[in-house]
Amino acid sequence: MDKENIDQIRKFNRSYTRILRLTDKYHLNTHFTLLESRIFLEINRGVDTANQLMELLQLDKGYLSRVLKKLKNEGLIVDVRDEKDRRIKKLKLTIKGKLALEEDNHRADMQIENLFSKIPDEELVKVIKDMQEIQATVKKYSK
Repeated sequence: MDKENIDQIRKFNRSYTRILRLTDKYHLNTHFTLLESRIFLEINRGVDTANQLMELLQLDKGYLSRVLKKLKNEGLIVDVRDEKDRRIKKLKLTIKGKLALEEDNHRADMQIENLFSKIPDEELVKVIKDMQEIQATVKKYSK
C-alpha cells in the first residue's frame, strides 16, 4: 500500500471521528465514556462476561476491570453467578443501566438523524450501500 492511500484512509477516519465526536471525553453528552456506552450495548446484546468483553473489545484485563468496577459502583451493572456453572459471573444491566443504554441509543439515533437527514434519499441509499461495502471488504481481508 502506498503512502497516499494510507493518508486518504487516515483522513477519512479522522473526519468520521470528528463528525461523530468520538474523541469527546463523554459520549453523546452523557457522563459516560464511549467505552462505557459500548459495554452497556454489548452486555445487552449477550456479551455478558468480562472475558467475552475483553476479547471482543480487545481491552487489557486491568483496564476493563477498572471500568467494570466503576460501572458496578455506580449501580449500572451487577455480577450474577451463572446457574449452570457457579464459577462464572455474568454481567447484567441494572434498571439504571438499562435506562442509561436507552438514553445512549436515543442520543445516538438523534446524532445520526441530524447528520444524515439533509441527504436526499437516493444519495443516502448510496452512502449506506458504500458503508456496507467498506465493512464487508475490510472484514474480508482482516482475518
